[in-house]
Amino acid sequence: MTNEKDAPQEILDQPAWKRWGLVRVINSKVRIVEDWLNLCSVFIIMFLMFFATAEIIGRYVFNFPIPGHVEIVELIMAGIVFLGIAYTQRVGGHIRMELFVTQVLKGRGYHMAEIITSTLSLFVYIFIMYYSFRSTLYSMEVGDTTAYLYWPTWPSKMLIPIGCLFLCIRFMIEIIQHLCQFIAGTEMRNLD
Repeated sequence: MTNEKDAPQEILDQPAWKRWGLVRVINSKVRIVEDWLNLCSVFIIMFLMFFATAEIIGRYVFNFPIPGHVEIVELIMAGIVFLGIAYTQRVGGHIRMELFVTQVLKGRGYHMAEIITSTLSLFVYIFIMYYSFRSTLYSMEVGDTTAYLYWPTWPSKMLIPIGCLFLCIRFMIEIIQHLCQFIAGTEMRNLD
């Protein structure tokens, strides 16, 4: 590692984790997957919007509702929520209570708090990923279907562990990023 006094200014202006090539490469590849998963979530939302419009027009204008519309919406909700969850974490879009962290904690204290919260979140989502994957396998084994349309539920359930997997990878990347900043002792909070 370069001595801080001898390092060029452009290196010192970037976050400490960007000095590690492997972390940069992993982060860039995971970002691509997160962007695609988020795009899938956006398309599912658009489909849901058009589907709801078609159901309302069919019900009230033509007196012909779409059969099983409630079950279809229930099945696609997992895709809306969990395919975009890692992207939302990356851009800081989740609702958080930041008053203490942003106003009181500075430098290493801030990064340590972020390491602790990301680690706790990682363990929670590993737990959710594991048990939702087991539930998906069980649904496949027993042939679980919806009550009205008899559509299999496992494809929708599989979106939960997929989304949780990429969220856990995002948490691990964030832990490494904040750990590098903690070790470097810098105040920099924007790690992109």
